[in-house]
This record gives sequence, C-alpha cells and structure tokens, in this order.
Amino acid sequence: MEIRPTAAADLPAQFAVFREAIGELFRRHRFAPPDPPYEVFEAQQSHLLAHDGDRCFVALDRGRVVGYSAALARGETWHLASLFVHPGQQARGLGRALLEQSWGGPYARRLTLTDSIQPVSNGLYGRAGLIPATPVLSLAGRAPAASGAVPLRAAAPDPTTLARLDRDAYGFDRAVDHAYWSTHASCTVWLSAAGAVAYAYTWPEGRIGPLAARDAESAADALRAELGRADGRPRHLLVPGSSAALAGAALAAGLRIVGPPGLLLLSRGVAPPAGLALSSFTLL
Repeated sequence: MEIRPTAAADLPAQFAVFREAIGELFRRHRFAPPDPPYEVFEAQQSHLLAHDGDRCFVALDRGRVVGYSAALARGETWHLASLFVHPGQQARGLGRALLEQSWGGPYARRLTLTDSIQPVSNGLYGRAGLIPATPVLSLAGRAPAASGAVPLRAAAPDPTTLARLDRDAYGFDRAVDHAYWSTHASCTVWLSAAGAVAYAYTWPEGRIGPLAARDAESAADALRAELGRADGRPRHLLVPGSSAALAGAALAAGLRIVGPPGLLLLSRGVAPPAGLALSSFTLL
C-alpha cells in the first residue's frame, strides 16, 4: 500500500471511491446516499488542491486509488475536509494512516464534519481529539411567501464586511474560500439599522450557505429574508444544532429535516457556532 500527495489526475478515481464509500454506508442504513455531480466534487477538491495541496493525499493499492484525505487550514484553524476509503479496503488502517498524513502541524482549533451513522470514523476522530459537539441538520423544502416584514435590507458584499462577519461566525478568515464561492454562487450582505449583520450565498440548485452572522438572531433574520425572496422555490441548507435560532427559523418557515444528521466534531475548548449555516461538509 502506498500513500502519496494527491494530483489533479486522481480526482475521477477519488470520486469513484467517494461514491462507493458513501453509497455503501447510506444504503446499509436504508438512506438514499448523497449523489453530487462530478463537476461539484471536482470543483471543491480542485479548490483544496490549489490552496491546501500539502494536506491532500491518496492511498493506492497496486497503483489504484482506494482512499483519499484532504484538509484545509485557515490561520490557526484546521478542518478535515474529506476522508474516504473504498469499502473493500476498510478495516486495514488506511483511514488512520490518511488522517495522520493530513493532520499537519500544531493548530489551535481543529474540526471536521461527519455522518452520525458512521461510528467507526467518529471513533477514529475522537481518539485524535475531535469530539462530537453538535448535530448538523440538513433542512430542505419550500417556504411560503413571507407574511411579515423582515427587518433587514440587501446590499452587495465587500471584503471588509465579509471578513468581519467571518470572524464573528466562523472565528477565522475565509477570504480564499469567498473567491471560490463567489464564482459559483451569489452573495448578499444583510443590513439592519446598525449596519451589516449577516451574509448569505445562494446557489443555482437552491442551496443556501454559507450563511454567517454576527449573532444567533441576526442569522435567523437573514434566513427569513432569503426564504422570503425565494418565491416558493425549493431551498436547502446545513445548520449545526448549536445555531438553534437559525434551525428554528428554518423549521418555522416550513423546511423539514431530511436524511440522517451529520455531526460537528471539535477539538477541546472550541465552541460550536451560534449563527452559521455551513457551505458544505467539504468546505465547512
């Protein structure tokens, strides 16, 4: 078995591993597995390769990709973006070996997102110090037209405002990732009388996220504003349970929990977010 840095030419094989691994896991628990287009997978993994290539690795068995890992680092924060092993190669220590390769140097904050129905991986991450802190809810549906005024107005984004809201919601800078998100989705900054309180990205397929706010209630108001202008079109988002006001606003608007919940795993002393809907499992 060989582990080496990921190359762009590995991405189709990585996608095949992802589909096999996630498909087997979800079907085993009688859930429909996630089925993203290859183009979405390729875009996210290419972004990681471009900015975090020294934390991206593949495992090969006789020259064939059978597993991969990728992590991103932003300042003192490290996030395990992906780790998948082909079902036929599991229980052989590959997951642990890939995690060790992507772990990198010392970081003040570490986190990852996982599926709650995967106890083996969650145990591996727990032994490394990443402990489940809150569920992550996938919320989807059609919200009816807004019945009341939302106390926010829309504005165009600017780097300074986005950076300040990222510090409030994420706790670290995401300028590199805004460059990626803005090429695929539309960003709105939401203003109250006191100034910018949140931003939100909306995607062509109906996804909302990331939605990052200075506090919990501002996040809920920003989501109400986004849903209010959706004109009944389907919307979906990923919300940590710790962002309770945001999850409550989504449910009150008619969105429903779909699929098994995810888990947000955090290193010791890291607080879960209170005003955040995530971009994706991969890019947080």
